[in-house]
Amino acid sequence: MPDEFGIRDRRNLDRVKMNYPATYTRYDNWGNPCDQRIAKVVQVSLKGVRLQSSFRVEPGEMLDVTLALGDNLVSFKGRAIHARLSEEQGFELGISIEDIEDEQRATLIRFLSRIRNLMGG
Repeated sequence: MPDEFGIRDRRNLDRVKMNYPATYTRYDNWGNPCDQRIAKVVQVSLKGVRLQSSFRVEPGEMLDVTLALGDNLVSFKGRAIHARLSEEQGFELGISIEDIEDEQRATLIRFLSRIRNLMGG
């Protein structure tokens, strides 16, 4: 499926280009959830994700992020690193993974390994 997956570049960890659904929850100044938004995962690695969203977030915001990767959900707390206008639509959000449970990280590792194997990498 070359249109859906592709190795973007190689650093310490592969970043995989993709198109999967995601949600993220923002918090108000008192730490209460204030809204949940739907987004699209366009790139993922073990260190972070790039989401495409119709809504901007502020750099430094902490978010609860849930990715629907194939048959699995992966959830973590992430920090918005950047929010830029997307070439396609809305905004591109760079989110670093700040806090992820071991089981969730293992699920993400398995997913990335499966994608690399599909791509022959």
